[in-house]
Amino acid sequence: MSTVDDIQAVKGLHLPRTAAVTPGRGGLQRLLVDAPAGGGEIYLHGATLTSWRPRGGKEVIFTSRQAVFDGVRAIRGGVPICSPWFGSGRRGDQVTKHGWVRTRPWRLRSVEATAQAGVRALLSLEHDDLAFLYEVEIGEELSLSLSVRNTGGDPQTVEAALHHYLAVGDVTAVEVAGLEGQTYWDALHGGVHEQEGTLRLTGPTDRVYSASRPVVVSDPAAGRRLVVSGVNAPDAVVWNPWSQGSRGAADLAEDEWPTFVCAESALVRDHAVVLEPGQSVSMGSRIRVEPL
Repeated sequence: MSTVDDIQAVKGLHLPRTAAVTPGRGGLQRLLVDAPAGGGEIYLHGATLTSWRPRGGKEVIFTSRQAVFDGVRAIRGGVPICSPWFGSGRRGDQVTKHGWVRTRPWRLRSVEATAQAGVRALLSLEHDDLAFLYEVEIGEELSLSLSVRNTGGDPQTVEAALHHYLAVGDVTAVEVAGLEGQTYWDALHGGVHEQEGTLRLTGPTDRVYSASRPVVVSDPAAGRRLVVSGVNAPDAVVWNPWSQGSRGAADLAEDEWPTFVCAESALVRDHAVVLEPGQSVSMGSRIRVEPL
């Protein structure tokens, strides 16, 4: 998306005093939020939230210092939106990994102050007979809500995942609770398994869990818990590439893997939704910070 297109996307938009639209990294347009309840940053490229800080708190969202902001590739880190398919799709035949939503230019539709002293933004995207609406509320908590509608004349199968890169002090010391007794598909080693006890990451991890409870990331190095609650999201994805997976990645520094863990709210694989013409589906997540 060019700078001219970016400007047109927000022209005439009324903004509260706690928000501004400015060029960010790579000259890409972003919405900056500095409200009494919290601050953050959303790029229109992919509608990617790259920062959220509750007022008086530390950064919650990891974005790589080597992330590429060229308006073409997905931004490494933040909260990319994986849709209309996840990974290589249910049949494994999709070339563009995690879909095209995270690499398309979105339109900023509205920005308003909330009664809770935060900011709520609404973004939209229409492409390939699908219409997306994405509501982001930045405050003491982070609230994300995504809806997808089939605007075409044929049924479409849709998956969606909010790929939260959570900033942690040391991923090797992190414990992930809320998944005990849940089944998961292991994308690295294959097979379906059952989680025994809390999850400790000890190497490359890429798992899709059935999620019936909030996922709680306890981070002793940072002295906090990050509580991720899925909304109409029956799956949770836990991912970290470890040193092996990050080695050689152009948009991820080799020393960054210990500083994040991805705990995603998702609607994927067996929970993919077939949308008939005119039908829609919604999912989302909420994240809050608690002292450890």
